[in-house]
Amino acid sequence: MTGPAENQELLRIEGLRVSFGTGPAIVDGVDLDLAPGRILCLVGESGSGKSLTALSLMKLLPPHARIAAEALRFEGRDLQVLSEREMTALRGDRLAMVFQEPMTSLNPVMTIGEQIVEAVRQHRPASRSEARAMALQMLKRVQIPAAQERMDVYPHQLSGGMRQRVMIAIALVCRPSLLIADEPTTALDVTIEGQILALIDELRTELGTAVLFITHNLAVVAEIADEIAVMYAGRVVERGSRAAIFSDPQHPYTLSLFAAMPRADDVGRALAAIDGQVPSAGAMPPGCRFALRCPFAVGQCESAYPPMREMSAGHRVACWRAPLEEAVATAGSA
Repeated sequence: MTGPAENQELLRIEGLRVSFGTGPAIVDGVDLDLAPGRILCLVGESGSGKSLTALSLMKLLPPHARIAAEALRFEGRDLQVLSEREMTALRGDRLAMVFQEPMTSLNPVMTIGEQIVEAVRQHRPASRSEARAMALQMLKRVQIPAAQERMDVYPHQLSGGMRQRVMIAIALVCRPSLLIADEPTTALDVTIEGQILALIDELRTELGTAVLFITHNLAVVAEIADEIAVMYAGRVVERGSRAAIFSDPQHPYTLSLFAAMPRADDVGRALAAIDGQVPSAGAMPPGCRFALRCPFAVGQCESAYPPMREMSAGHRVACWRAPLEEAVATAGSA
């Protein structure tokens, strides 16, 4: 669903590079933008740099990480110049994040009610009773059964799906303008996964929150995305609307992800393996980083990295062989 202010800029990333110490860039020249109320899915295998991109926005990388960008703006503010105190004020308020495994993020010795209250009082001038009322309301919004009673239970007393709902409640209780969700459904069964996806979509509509949703699975993307950015080996290789990417994928890596999608009757919905592996940061090829795994690769692919080109309005791809229909036709006539 389109947000009420979709033409406004909420987030802009240009030329983002992330490296550690004196090592090579792991995220290398990423461009992304996101409007209020929209869901952008960042898709790719493990090792593609998706989580590093998100943690760069939150400024939660370790001290030896080096982050550089031509632009890293959120709500018009340059995140690169904000102090740690300013970022602490921003995190959990205007900018929030939900991680893949809630048991590593929730405090095991605090009740879930206390943890939501703590998030409220850190960012809002609310009394404890007011914060508790806000916490209870948010638990109800994320569809926690018997929310009043569960305010006083501990994380280990809840199921994995309920813990993930609590994490979403903590992230959204201060009504952030951007929620980053990093593989939030990977450890959940298919039924609970569907419920969490529907919940995120419902809450972004209700609250006007934009979502940067990180996943490796296009089956998940099909349920929730407005727009998709496909990421491989530290770079975005294809970007477009959900309709454009699903109806006319133009990068061979995107095609590989589609081929790896689990069928509806697959037990466990595991992502099938793609032949080969993502190159390490210290061994990036000089040309297209997918060339060694690509069935369409030619000499140019191995020697020069392709620029982003527009295939249609809002649909861009970094591939020398695009449009792939022409590549297939050429191969067939050879």
